Amino acid sequence: METSRESKIGWTSLLIVSLSSFIIALDSTFMNVAITNLVVDLNTTVHVIQTIISVYALTMAALMLIGGKMQDVLGKKRAFLIGACIYGTGTVIAALSVNSTMLLIGWSILEGVGAALMTPATASIITGTYTGKDRAFALGIWTAMAGVAAAIGPLFGGFLTTFFSWRWGFALELVVIAVILIFSPKINNFPATMKRSEIDVVGGILSASGLLLIVLGILSLNQPSNWKMTPFLIGGGILFMVLFYIKEKNMIKEDKKPLTDIRLFKERNFTIGTLTRLIMQMALAGAVFVMPIFLQGVLGADAFTTGLVLLPLTVGLLIFSVTSSRLSSHVEPRRLISVGFLVAMAGALIMRYQFSLNTQIVDLLPGTFLIGVGLGLSIPLTANLILSSAGEDEQADASGVMSTGANLGSSMGTAIIGVVLIIGIFTGLSTAVEQNFPNEYSKQDIKDNLVTWAGKMKTVNIPDLKKDETSTAYKIVNSTISKAMQTAFDATTLLMFLGFLISLFLRPAPSGRVS
Repeated sequence: METSRESKIGWTSLLIVSLSSFIIALDSTFMNVAITNLVVDLNTTVHVIQTIISVYALTMAALMLIGGKMQDVLGKKRAFLIGACIYGTGTVIAALSVNSTMLLIGWSILEGVGAALMTPATASIITGTYTGKDRAFALGIWTAMAGVAAAIGPLFGGFLTTFFSWRWGFALELVVIAVILIFSPKINNFPATMKRSEIDVVGGILSASGLLLIVLGILSLNQPSNWKMTPFLIGGGILFMVLFYIKEKNMIKEDKKPLTDIRLFKERNFTIGTLTRLIMQMALAGAVFVMPIFLQGVLGADAFTTGLVLLPLTVGLLIFSVTSSRLSSHVEPRRLISVGFLVAMAGALIMRYQFSLNTQIVDLLPGTFLIGVGLGLSIPLTANLILSSAGEDEQADASGVMSTGANLGSSMGTAIIGVVLIIGIFTGLSTAVEQNFPNEYSKQDIKDNLVTWAGKMKTVNIPDLKKDETSTAYKIVNSTISKAMQTAFDATTLLMFLGFLISLFLRPAPSGRVS
């Protein structure tokens, strides 16, 4: 009887911590389909929503390494529960948001901080609670929960946004957090293994500041008036990252505990694997951000329909994420990663030619599915290559760097591909108006009318536009968005090709170390 009871408690612990992975993964995808509704409800613009989405992933990327160390200082369970409380506070603020600033604070910052504390602790709690086959099973469930959440995220968000409100997504996440806290006594306690004085605070500040400045520098390209700041922001970010590298190198020389062991980057597969994974996440996040803008801005699709269009991508990713491990027993993992990039690139190329005023929703499904298939083939195998490149005592650092790279990729993808789209729309509108209405509109007129209308997802009432969908000006906006989408997917294709080239430098995995 006692064995049965302990087993029951053990699997309850797995369920509780896996729920956190479920809502964090869900959070990364379900809001993208609600762009038009967010613009209207919060009286904001597309580029502000882009910033909010980017900062959510960026917050996790910037704090993931220090979040991993906090579990050593506070204890795994305590760090996990503190993260859950911060995350829950963020969901309340996000659900009640009356403007974009509240959403930024609640979702992007507080939920991002909570996720950065929970995610490393979740993995450690599972590996510390289970052994042998039970551990493999538990890790499989944990990974599957996150995969399912990412797959259903767009459909979940689209359903709630269309038939209820996007706010309900955050409300349901709060319910999950309440369940986690109520059943938290079922989680095993783990003692702290590190003193607060040993944590590399300076390294954490340098790395977080560097990543923040780089992404903000990219986002500043959205507004021509901010372009003068761009080189200073990106340059400052690079400087901070160089200082971070020097700081960590000196700590290792002094035999102190660094924030992360930078010696891992001496291993080729670790470095290339991390880079290819970052590129995959960039392409995925960029595509998932810009597609709803076309679907809702040009085709007039609602959030639920947008979720349905994105479903083939997430389903393809989920199915082939599971299949890739089996395929790797017949084909070298590094070759499958390269093939995955080529398949995803083919999908992006197909998508590039589907954006026009006559596009039907069904036209977009083959390309989105191929992108999902390609990324599904590659993403799990890069994780195996990265972790197998590190020793047993380096797994925590390797996992932290991998998670940081993936979240940074998501943030940069939303920023870079989003910037390409938004700049394409704004510059394209000016050119199109000059060709169709020579000497009739000033640059200020274009900014006050067409640019504002596009940025507001056509939800504001501008004379001669809102009332007449057959007008030349209306067609100009739709045509410009379509052409900008082609450019955005050109950038996505280029990212895939770059990832393919880099993947060719991967070495065969060490024998017996990659599953």
